[in-house]
Amino acid sequence: MTVEPPVRYRMVGAIVLIFLAVLFLPWLFDGAGYEAMQDVERPIPDRPVFVEPHTPPVPAPELRTEHVGEHGDDATSVVQLPEASPVEPVPGDRGRDAATAEATGPLVGWSVQVGSFGREANARDQVQRLREAGFTAFVERGTANGREVWRVKAGPRAERDAALRLRDDLQRRMDVTGIVVAHP
Repeated sequence: MTVEPPVRYRMVGAIVLIFLAVLFLPWLFDGAGYEAMQDVERPIPDRPVFVEPHTPPVPAPELRTEHVGEHGDDATSVVQLPEASPVEPVPGDRGRDAATAEATGPLVGWSVQVGSFGREANARDQVQRLREAGFTAFVERGTANGREVWRVKAGPRAERDAALRLRDDLQRRMDVTGIVVAHP
C-alpha cells in the first residue's frame, strides 16, 4: 500500500503538531501562575484626595459708565476704564506674560475690537450697525498718542475661543475685521 505524497505531508505535519502540543501545553497550563497569584494580597489603594487650590478673589476694577445720546432709548453707553499702570519685569522672571498676569490679576474675559474712531459719532454709527445685525456691541473711550479715541467692541465672551468664533462670525456676516482683546 502506497500513500500519496500530499497525504504523507499532512500526516507528518499532524505528528509534529501533536509532538509540540505534548511538549509545550503542560508547560503553559501547569497552573503555577494561577496558584502563585492566589497567595498574593493586593490591597486596594485609598481614594486619592484632590486639593482645590486657594485663589484669593480679585476685585473687579471700578468702571464709570456714561449714557450719551439725545433720545433716551437710543443712547449707548461709554465705559471709562481705569488707567493701567505699567508693569515692571520681575528680576529673574523668565516670562513677561507671567509677570504681567500676576501683577494685573486674572483677565475677566475677551472681546473683539472692530474699530477705533477719532469721532464719537462714527463709533456710535458702527455700534448701531452691529446691534442691528444682532451682535452685542459697545463703545469704550480711551486715549491713544495723547488723543481721545472711541473703540468699538463686540462681546464680551468668557472664553478666548468663543471670542475667536465671534470675530470669525463678524468677518463672515458683516465683512468687519476685528482683533481679540482682553476685556476689560
